[in-house]
Amino acid sequence: MVESIRFSGMASGMDTQSIVDSLMKAERMPLDRIKQKKQVLEWQRDDYREMNKLLKGFDTYIFDNIYKQSKMLTRSATSSNTDFVTATASAEAGNVSYKIENVTLATAARRQSASGISKDANIDGTVTTTEKIDPTKSLWSQKGKFANSITFVEDAEFTNNSFTVPKGGATEFQLTKGAISQLPAAIDVNNVSYSVVDGAMPTPPPSDGVKRVYINSDTGKMVFSEQLPEDKTFSVSFKQNNLVFDIKTFNESGSPQYKNFKIDGTNSLNKMFSTINSADAGVNLFYDTSSDKVVAMRTETGKFNTAVSGKEMGFVDVTRATNGSITENGNNTFFTSVLGLSDTVEVPGSDAKFTINGLETTRKSNTFTMNDVTFTLKKASTTDSATINVKTDTDSIVKTIKDFVDKYNELIGKINGELTEERFTTFTPLSDEQKAGMKEKEIEQWEEKAKSGMLRRDMLLTGGLSKMRMDLYSEVTSNAVTLTDKKYNQLSEIGIKTTKDHLERGKLELDEDKLKAAIEDNPEAVYQLFMADGTVGPDGKPVYAERGLARKLRDSIAETMGKIETKAGNTFKTEHNYSMGKDLLRMKEDITTFEDRLRLREKRYWDQFNAMESAMQKLNNQSSQLMAQLGAGSQG
Repeated sequence: MVESIRFSGMASGMDTQSIVDSLMKAERMPLDRIKQKKQVLEWQRDDYREMNKLLKGFDTYIFDNIYKQSKMLTRSATSSNTDFVTATASAEAGNVSYKIENVTLATAARRQSASGISKDANIDGTVTTTEKIDPTKSLWSQKGKFANSITFVEDAEFTNNSFTVPKGGATEFQLTKGAISQLPAAIDVNNVSYSVVDGAMPTPPPSDGVKRVYINSDTGKMVFSEQLPEDKTFSVSFKQNNLVFDIKTFNESGSPQYKNFKIDGTNSLNKMFSTINSADAGVNLFYDTSSDKVVAMRTETGKFNTAVSGKEMGFVDVTRATNGSITENGNNTFFTSVLGLSDTVEVPGSDAKFTINGLETTRKSNTFTMNDVTFTLKKASTTDSATINVKTDTDSIVKTIKDFVDKYNELIGKINGELTEERFTTFTPLSDEQKAGMKEKEIEQWEEKAKSGMLRRDMLLTGGLSKMRMDLYSEVTSNAVTLTDKKYNQLSEIGIKTTKDHLERGKLELDEDKLKAAIEDNPEAVYQLFMADGTVGPDGKPVYAERGLARKLRDSIAETMGKIETKAGNTFKTEHNYSMGKDLLRMKEDITTFEDRLRLREKRYWDQFNAMESAMQKLNNQSSQLMAQLGAGSQG
């Protein structure tokens, strides 16, 4: 408590430190009891929060599984010829059969360059293909390698780059863009003018004394003819070359759709195609180095342009009015001429054609949905056929409900474990002084006993568990159940009941055969047993008896979790915001007050002993003087 070093007992010969320690040990006993109560309360709070985590996990499981029709009303679709047709069914699909035959597959429109897109060279009277374009290098740097010349579009406005010369000075700088179409005549660096030269600086550089800056219009690299001093500033304005175009496709109703692109000349062919392919433009493009050709393909199969000979895609130049209207100004020459993707090379797309249950029909895609069943046509054939059978996926639903029973049993098993865990009252929380005299393993074993039974016979958890059991044993009277099939209005009717083993404390057991029979008989009734909404009563609240078991269960879980949170809070709440936290705050205040009192008490003990030592020292001094005087008198 008091940490200053004291020397005592010099006069009395008493071990004052030991005496004070013994006195303070007795004084501290009430404080230790408060700390023990505080520790027990913290353990109880933590155990409550663990129970809430378990309840929250089970609640989430119910929502993600029992609440989902895709889990509780699963349908399976099987094909008699999976090489010809496959199918999947949603929960809303009916139990029905389909026969599909006479299939013609849907195809996507495509275009391919009529010939290689790289330029040929005439050598010795023969035509020889020169080096093909590199799809990874910039279009601007290869503009002369294409068989047909590229027409770039110049930026309407200048791009401005500002520079500050770094420490130590520099001669080289980099513009943010290349493919430059227009540069200034000169660049001013702090009132010193440098003439702009388009191209790389020659080796050796000119020695005429003229100040120049060389700018590579392909890459944007700048090199000054002399080193610029550090901290000098300058700016460069330039215009860039771009490819500007729209890709036109058609939607389901046959209306044209336009997607605009502006690709600067520093982009490679691969980069440009990647930009288009990821832009949801309805067209994918790629360049094949071996054939030196470009292929463009619609991302969707089928015929969308309603014109008799209409094209499914287009690469066009357009004008956009302020009101949003679009006017086409003809084909974009880069695509139709340079890349050879003109209208004339288009292979049209076609719709899928097939006969289903005797009805001849068409679809844009080879995968389509009809009556909540999704079919995929795999092969064109006029001789093959496939029968698709859609029915309740009983095994899948059984698994979902079986998992629910297992999760519920796991939950109540853990809660019952807390409610029945033995409480070892003789194992109280250890004080710091007690821990100091024990080994780590001994402390661990002791605290395991001390923490046991924190929630034994807890009324809050007991009440929550009883409410959950009542929910599951209750009858559901909702019209959604009774009008569907009244015989499936309790868990026992579908093979779920409480185990007869009383030691299991209310766990459920499942008769899978009875559950399968109920699902096969009426899966909707089984689903409504868990999920019926019920009606709203006069008090504005749902009528309990009409609600499905899963809904009742979630309501009870939410109620119990709310009560636990009010009492034990959560990791996001301060101690002021829940009842146990307020108790802990009061205990902390009591501990602080008691510790202050103990410090004063210890000081008082020391003051008393010090006063006694002073008095005894004074008496000893007087006795010594008296003895000295007596000795002197006897000698005289």
